[in-house]
Amino acid sequence: MIIAIIPSAGKGKRLKSEKPKQFLEINGIPLIIHTLLKFENHPQVDGIIICTSSEYLKFTKNLEDSFSLRKVLDIVKGGETRQDSVFCGVKSSPPDTEIFLVHDAVRPFVSSKLISEVIENTKRYGASVPALPVRDTLNKVKEEIIIQNIDRTDLFAIQTPQGIKAKILKTLLEKAKNSNLIFSDESSLLLYYGYEVRIVKGLFINFKITYPEDLFLAEKLIHCKIENLL
Repeated sequence: MIIAIIPSAGKGKRLKSEKPKQFLEINGIPLIIHTLLKFENHPQVDGIIICTSSEYLKFTKNLEDSFSLRKVLDIVKGGETRQDSVFCGVKSSPPDTEIFLVHDAVRPFVSSKLISEVIENTKRYGASVPALPVRDTLNKVKEEIIIQNIDRTDLFAIQTPQGIKAKILKTLLEKAKNSNLIFSDESSLLLYYGYEVRIVKGLFINFKITYPEDLFLAEKLIHCKIENLL
C-alpha cells in the first residue's frame, strides 16, 4: 500500500491568524481540503492519514465527512513537532504499507504528475523528494547587515511530498525518538542516518503557504484553476 501522511498540527503563527492556516478557506474550501483532494484523486495512493492537534480532531473529522473523502483511513492526534506528528501517522498506518508520502497540509498545488514521480523514484531508490535549484542570491546576514555571500551552486530547496519506503521511515523515526533527535523533514532524517535520497524536479507552484501574501497568491491561483495546467 501507498499511504499519504498529512501532518496538520501546526499553529501557523507567521500567518497571524486565529485559526491554523491549514483550516483557512480559499474559495469557500479549507486549504487542507484542496491539498487532500490531490491525494484522494491520485490512482496510486491507497490511503491517507491526517495528523492534527487535539482541539481540531473533531473539526477535521467533520471536514472528511463533508467532502466525502473515501481514502482517509484515520485522523490522529499529532505531536509537538512535525516529526512527532509523522511518527503518529506511521504508527496508525496499515501494517502492509510499503511506501509513505509525507506532504505538508499547506502545499495545495502539488500536481498528480509530481506525486507519481516521487512514488516511482521511491520504489526504485528507497527515498525520493522534490527539489528545486535555488535561484535567488544568498547572503548571510547579521544584525540586518550582509556579512557573507553564499555560493548557491548545488543548493536546492526541498519540497514535499517526500517518499520513503515504510520500513526505512519507521526504523529511523524510532531511532531519532530514542536519541532525542528532531529533524525538520524526512530528507534531513535520512541524510543524518546515511541514507541516499534521490531528488526529482519540483514545481515552483508547489510552494508552502506560510505568510499572508502566500495565502493571497493561493487564492488567485486557485481562482484561475492553475492546477489544471500542472
